[in-house]
Amino acid sequence: MARRMISTEIAHENPATGGYFYSYLNLPAEDYQIRDAMQQARIVGTDSEHSDISIIGNAVGFDLSDMRLDSPTMDELNFLAKRLGDMDETDLRKYGAIVKTHIRKDDIVTMKELINCTYGLDEVMFASNVTNDEQLGQFVIDNELQEDIASIPESSLYLLDKRLIGRMHREALGTVYTGNLCVFPLDYAIPNVYDGEHLPEIEASSWFAFRLLVDKAPKTETDDINTEWISLPMDKSEANRIASLHGESCIENCVYYGFESSVPQIDSEMFGSMQDFNKLNQLSAMIAEMTPTEEIKFKAVLSAEKPLDVDGVLDIASNLHLYEMDTVVDNGDDFFKRYLAHHLDGKFDTEWLDAIMVRIESGRLLDRLGATITDYGVISARGEPLYKLVPYGKIGTKELESQALTDEKLDVIEVLDRVALFSNGKILPEEVPAGLYAYDIRTDDNGEFFRTIEKSVLVNHGGTILLKEPLMFGDTDCIVMDEDSSPNFLGYDLTPKEFMQTAFTQTDDEGEQCEDCPGQAFGSI
Repeated sequence: MARRMISTEIAHENPATGGYFYSYLNLPAEDYQIRDAMQQARIVGTDSEHSDISIIGNAVGFDLSDMRLDSPTMDELNFLAKRLGDMDETDLRKYGAIVKTHIRKDDIVTMKELINCTYGLDEVMFASNVTNDEQLGQFVIDNELQEDIASIPESSLYLLDKRLIGRMHREALGTVYTGNLCVFPLDYAIPNVYDGEHLPEIEASSWFAFRLLVDKAPKTETDDINTEWISLPMDKSEANRIASLHGESCIENCVYYGFESSVPQIDSEMFGSMQDFNKLNQLSAMIAEMTPTEEIKFKAVLSAEKPLDVDGVLDIASNLHLYEMDTVVDNGDDFFKRYLAHHLDGKFDTEWLDAIMVRIESGRLLDRLGATITDYGVISARGEPLYKLVPYGKIGTKELESQALTDEKLDVIEVLDRVALFSNGKILPEEVPAGLYAYDIRTDDNGEFFRTIEKSVLVNHGGTILLKEPLMFGDTDCIVMDEDSSPNFLGYDLTPKEFMQTAFTQTDDEGEQCEDCPGQAFGSI
């Protein structure tokens, strides 16, 4: 990768607050680095008319950020940065002189112009160690660049005003002093390589979760090193085939000399050695299957929990469904106000919250929830609702145990092909016994029919169910029910403790039956 040439700021409108999310990226960058910056700016999957990319710094030798760029895309800026990064110092100075001469700062500059000016630099004349008009005048005299001066006898050249000659030549030819060079860009014609739509010389890049630079394990300090990059996930047989080409029987016997991760929260220190190759490859396959939303949640959890090794990362990847996330939140204050709005009456005018200063309270709330603000949004603690009701002060373990529903009998129901417990009242998060998962049921406005199962319901609350396994909501906030899929009350009750200790077995008609409650069987919906 070429050296970093352009610093960019990505801004994307926050629909909840009217403000903006920001992320920053140095270019050129790899595809996964660009994707991560877009995720931090909450631009996921598609370009948005409410986003903006601007240059805030560069290493070109002049300030690109002073120019009014015409809606640059990240692909264009990254391509320009790659072109600039491959230039030597002389070509960079030529490029700067050409842009200053051929593209006026007062006008809107297109990326097409900036990119096309990176071509044809070999044709641009320059003089080294010429930094002012007097030195340019001497250069003109020495190289006989003007006929009238060339006709003057050499014995009389000392009488010439070198500074005046240099100034006249600079003004006539548009000469630019840059560093230790004097560039003559006036005769340069901008090539038409980029048409404004199809970037030239773009090499298709392959997606990967991780890359390892591998070779055989060295036997002595003088062994030759013949490394090769491999991309994960990959078939284990292919990995072993590559190992055999490097003189090892399996990939675990190789060593790695380089580690590249598409997830910035995962580094080589977590990987350890090639003995963990299977674990890293398994993790790679899991990352490959993640949706864009899941990938963002994955990064947020990694940022919050900071696992130390691949096992910890695998555990998080396997349990993403146990976390809740809100990507609209950018800081603790915003989360606190959003938390209040979530629990207040829907008729409440949330503009009353805009002027509230809640820095201390927001930290206390995050601590009570076990939630964390990350670059991607706010993430809950594992297995905890993000917007659950929590007390202002901390609750001790004994108090929690006394509040838990350990001895209360609850109705046993069948819902969504599962056995569950049902309570007419709302069960608070701190009341849910460990090992069970609570979800609320919403009714219609008349309270006659069950309509949806949700993580939390305040209006039209029709009851709470307790399950042994979590429900999968996918990309939705609720599971819709109809008359056929509404809860089926089975006619007996259990305490949560009895429920957790009870095994439900299949009957001959493919229903399930409580082993301790003969005759109480039910079929699948």
